[in-house]
Amino acid sequence: SASSSSSAGPDISQASMTQPQQGGINLEDLMGGAFGGGGGGGHHGGGGRGGDEELPQEEEEEEVDLYERLGIQPEATDREIKSAYRKLSVQLHPDKNPDGSTLGRFREVTEAYEILADKERRVLYDFGGIGAARKGAQEQEGGGSPFDMFFGGGGGREQSNRGRNTEIDLPVTLEDLYMGNEKSATIKRRIVCRNCKKKPNVPRCQGCGACPKEKKMVHRRAGPGMIVQQEVMVESKEKCKREEKSLKATIEKGMPDSEQITFKYESEQKPGQIPGDVVFKLKPVAHKFFKRSRETLSMKMAIPLRAALLGFETSFTHLDGHTVTIKRSGVTKPGQSIRIKGEGMPKHGVSSEFGDLVITFTVDFPPTLDAELAAGLEQLLPPAGPSDIRIG
Repeated sequence: SASSSSSAGPDISQASMTQPQQGGINLEDLMGGAFGGGGGGGHHGGGGRGGDEELPQEEEEEEVDLYERLGIQPEATDREIKSAYRKLSVQLHPDKNPDGSTLGRFREVTEAYEILADKERRVLYDFGGIGAARKGAQEQEGGGSPFDMFFGGGGGREQSNRGRNTEIDLPVTLEDLYMGNEKSATIKRRIVCRNCKKKPNVPRCQGCGACPKEKKMVHRRAGPGMIVQQEVMVESKEKCKREEKSLKATIEKGMPDSEQITFKYESEQKPGQIPGDVVFKLKPVAHKFFKRSRETLSMKMAIPLRAALLGFETSFTHLDGHTVTIKRSGVTKPGQSIRIKGEGMPKHGVSSEFGDLVITFTVDFPPTLDAELAAGLEQLLPPAGPSDIRIG
């Protein structure tokens, strides 16, 4: 599972992710360019050539701050959104204001809540503006998803309006996967300063500058009676800035080695585009003693020749600190393995159940024998003839 928070530095938790560079992971560097999967610079099509005439375009969309309507911050939680709406709706409800003086405000507050309380419509608003959120509502009423409008709809959605995902390797120890843990890391990313064009002095808008160019569909007159639609790159009217964001991943007991933890829409932002995800890929760090294969743990144990012949009792400390005791009698052969039920990895999703631990023994023979010891062994051990020596 995953959680996130904006901050000036990493969120301190039980364990911190190894950072590849000081000051956080720069998503722009990971994504291989300044535009972070949103397309960069350039001009598509032949706008302006051969006497093409660009037609008047739609007027700029109004700037509506839904968070301001509810008196909350853009980082507000679902609970804070609901609480703010309940308080305002009671104050502004027409039943309490029969003169109709608050009706317009009541409708604005209700629209803000309906958009921000819906996860998909809130994403559309945050990254596409009020127009995208309103069109998303129309898609919902028609039985579709709000994202159908943004991605083109239909079974084969176009992903041009979705930023690239960013994958980051997350080192985890076997102890993390055995007991569970929390890992935190700080990333550096570009964010869009939503609703800052007319309010540059608001604290959250300070430090905002130019955004990368945006893709835009324009209509051009290509000749008498001929109108063509063309995609061009235009200067963005939005503002952007870079921020540090702390992402906290919960490592669940028994998680598979290859598990991925996804932070939805937390990658680089660009105007008019739904951000991609930040995906942490678990990368287990080799353990000194144990090896893992799904729910089975394995280890090697070296015992002296005396213990191999006469038996032994020993103990060792497991990954969570509990003691495992092994007691054997009789002969233990080199390469022999034993299986201990319930001492393997916890089963993911059913952490009260455990796999097995497999121990493989090696026998340490003495490097040399003095004459007295060799004579004693000749008396104790049965004689060995040519027939006792086998090939293959």
